[in-house]
Amino acid sequence: MLLTNGIWLSTETPPRHGGTAALVLDRDGVLIEEVDYISRPEDVRLEAGAVDLLVWARARKFSIVTVTNQSGIARGRFGWSNFEAVERELARQLAMHGLALDLTLACPFHPDHTPGYGPSEAHWRKPGAGMIELAATMLGFDPPQSWMIGDKASDVGAARNAALAGAVHVLSGHGREERDEALKYAEAGFRVFTARDLAEAREQLGSALLPG
Repeated sequence: MLLTNGIWLSTETPPRHGGTAALVLDRDGVLIEEVDYISRPEDVRLEAGAVDLLVWARARKFSIVTVTNQSGIARGRFGWSNFEAVERELARQLAMHGLALDLTLACPFHPDHTPGYGPSEAHWRKPGAGMIELAATMLGFDPPQSWMIGDKASDVGAARNAALAGAVHVLSGHGREERDEALKYAEAGFRVFTARDLAEAREQLGSALLPG
């Protein structure tokens, strides 16, 4: 569903879970393998460790959210119909494991390719906090108890700007070239951890950051 502000939502009425924490994920390069400007469902492959991570999060009653910048739309590389086809295939693959996301938000804006790009658009595009803040409102989770996993510095920045507890930066996707910039977001009250992959990210969250 495309909102009047240009942001895409997977549903108007997402489910709410008993817990107050959320696991917020980037999509491309984190939940699914990185493919530049992915627009074809046949290119969708779950990242190694994604299923185990979501099972772990669901067992702890965390809301599960994806927030994704999709500048390929602003660049004219593909349209919303292509994006939605990729989302349907992702949902199909997750359903094969008995899993589903609670909410996905996508931002099409890019400062060099969106006419009139300004503070409103920057609020929604990561590292802006807009998508995470809207997800928190819709799902009712508590940002200071919630965590982000991303491969880009902008993912970590969005988590900090949305007042999450912290973020885990993984080396999948664009992670290797983004590591130094991602770590710069660490500060008092906002922790940034590093992981080789989603399996290590899950271990870190389970043992050091989240209850259980």
